[in-house]
Amino acid sequence: MKKQSLLLIAGMALLTSACANLCETPCSGKPCSRGEVVFVSSPSMFAFNSADLTAQDKKALSDVAARLNSSGNADKKLVANGYASMEGPASYNVDLSQRRAAAVKSYLVGAGVAADRISTKGYGATDAFGPKYRDNRRVEVVVD
Repeated sequence: MKKQSLLLIAGMALLTSACANLCETPCSGKPCSRGEVVFVSSPSMFAFNSADLTAQDKKALSDVAARLNSSGNADKKLVANGYASMEGPASYNVDLSQRRAAAVKSYLVGAGVAADRISTKGYGATDAFGPKYRDNRRVEVVVD
């Protein structure tokens, strides 16, 4: 149990550092820069074989949408990069990671970000993020 708690704390610290610029800055018009990661899903965002968003990530994505729709960012293009764990066949994981990226895009569009500003890409298990399978079940949104 202690090891699991430490991994959760480490995962949240990584999430916080990856989006520190977003999380610590009010959405009042700070322009995003190319290559900036504006969202990394929480380590527990996706369950095994799922592309369903958690309530925690929906709240974070709502904040991201507000920032992306602010005056300094309204013209920025984004890429939602989806990933999957190493469990299962590679071709299936690429499809699953694409569905995860599409779920994030769909949520952002529903929150007012124009669909033509967001592209998606599924990478499967090609970019290991953490020691646990669930750590790799994620989506990163990057300014393109």
